[in-house]
Amino acid sequence: MNSFGTSPLELMACDAMLQGLAYIDEFTYSAAWIVGTPTALGSLATVDVQIQINSDSDFIVQEQNLSVITVTTASPEDLHECVSCPDLLLTIIKSGSGREVMNQAQHVTNMLGNYWSAQFPGRKPVTALWQSNNTTTIRLQNRTTTAFDRIDIAFTGFKVFYQTNAAGQMGTRQSIFHAF
Repeated sequence: MNSFGTSPLELMACDAMLQGLAYIDEFTYSAAWIVGTPTALGSLATVDVQIQINSDSDFIVQEQNLSVITVTTASPEDLHECVSCPDLLLTIIKSGSGREVMNQAQHVTNMLGNYWSAQFPGRKPVTALWQSNNTTTIRLQNRTTTAFDRIDIAFTGFKVFYQTNAAGQMGTRQSIFHAF
């Protein structure tokens, strides 16, 4: 369970690669909210971070994971501490396809895995297709009075590079995934 080839998009990409219509390669897109930058997520704040999907390939999202770091001052030296269950709401807004990803903001634990707390990775029940040359906006709402030092959300999966096979057939998003 939860290995490559369990969703229709993975199966279609694999078939296209076997036919020489596409090349797939692992990749991770991420969004970061970092203290001291315009993306810092302060207490009780909401901040959007945009991810620009490269124009050279589409992206299949297989896993979504979260890490949250805060600095504690319990000792003379600052200690970095991982927060396993932060009270954050997540909204993902995809441009390009115009499809809704969720009907309302979701608590991050409903959507994202977290390796720090020994939870399972955030495997998607069905992988997602993020179209090339589009922007995905990741919105976080901090429902606490804690200003986190760093929050990372990683979207792990693979890029799909379309190509022409030996028979002269050209792979495209529409011919492989039946999507515009």
